[in-house]
Amino acid sequence: MNENLPSADSRKSATDYDVIIVGGGPVGLVLGCLLKQQGVRLRVLERRAEALGHSAAIGITPPSLQILGKLGLAEEFIEKGVRVRDCVVHGQSGRVGCVSFREIPHVHRFILALPQVSTVGILQRELGSEFFEAGCEVSEVWQGADHCRVRAGGRELTARFVVGCDGIRSRVRELIGVGAPGHVYDCHFAMGDFLDRSGFGDEARLFFTETGAVESFPLPGGRRRWIVQTDAPVEHPSAGFISELIRERTGLEVSAADQLNESAFTPRRWDSERYSEGRVILCGDAAHGMSPIGGQGMNTGFADAEFLAAVLGQDDALARLPAYESYRRKAARVATRRAEWGMGFGTWRGRVRCLVRDAVLKHVLCRGPVSRRLGSFYAMLTIPYNTLERVPGRGLGS
Repeated sequence: MNENLPSADSRKSATDYDVIIVGGGPVGLVLGCLLKQQGVRLRVLERRAEALGHSAAIGITPPSLQILGKLGLAEEFIEKGVRVRDCVVHGQSGRVGCVSFREIPHVHRFILALPQVSTVGILQRELGSEFFEAGCEVSEVWQGADHCRVRAGGRELTARFVVGCDGIRSRVRELIGVGAPGHVYDCHFAMGDFLDRSGFGDEARLFFTETGAVESFPLPGGRRRWIVQTDAPVEHPSAGFISELIRERTGLEVSAADQLNESAFTPRRWDSERYSEGRVILCGDAAHGMSPIGGQGMNTGFADAEFLAAVLGQDDALARLPAYESYRRKAARVATRRAEWGMGFGTWRGRVRCLVRDAVLKHVLCRGPVSRRLGSFYAMLTIPYNTLERVPGRGLGS
């Protein structure tokens, strides 16, 4: 990043905005809404001109609903989503147990299933069009002692802080020269949303078999997401590919004619070398990333946004950024390890490994005291520093 600002010294003390957020996905929008609530002058710049064409992230955990509640949005989200209170687990030998969220220590005793496109729509409306600009790609960022400049859409904007919420391939992270070392996992998945004729209602279902895993989650509007483990990366799943794997592994008939979309992915993890460089800050997937299996990535980003909004609302925000990095890095690493463990255990293949997994699920994880704790575990209630209330001094001390 160039520390030598272009001439225009007269603008150094009077910026266009307090905060420019690069990236108008769920995390950037939550951050924007929280800052707007504080009266912060802000602008959200989103590269895409149109909304995503598929449902993307779908799981919203109780701590995230608590954050959305601060915006007065939790009830609207809940009304539009599906409350998943039980996740039934099947092994090679049949049903082995159930992970329930009905008794977790939180006012919201469920995981909310809502497509990302709906999440973004609600948050964009809450933020307001005057704070949001689509089809605006950031090409340059400069930084000085008391402000930043952003070149976007053929013009320059100034702000006290710039926040990159622009995902795994963060342009902001690249512009400030921060690396994000990571690891690509040796497992692959294809997924699609289907009209739901399963009869599973609002239950999630997990099927762990010796030839690969199948996961299934309810969606609003009579739809259901199906995710299948694949032998190798599948860039464009053929018609009927997901349905055939579901049938082979579970015996369930999920018609290819009911499929609404499809995508494929190979999970990876990464952790940025730094979460901030001077007045330029990384948040959500721009700062860290994890396997989407388990649904913890977007929710970790929401908690980042809550913490960062509290920091940026302070007069001495620059001095408080080390606390943001310290606490949120610890939380992200715990979430990453959990996602990694769950994906690794669920994708074991082979008859012997599958029998061992069935035994562990049936006699340890899905029974007795461990089973009662799994709900809180997967609801992200036990992530350290997951909310400001759990941070000493609310995370804003030196």
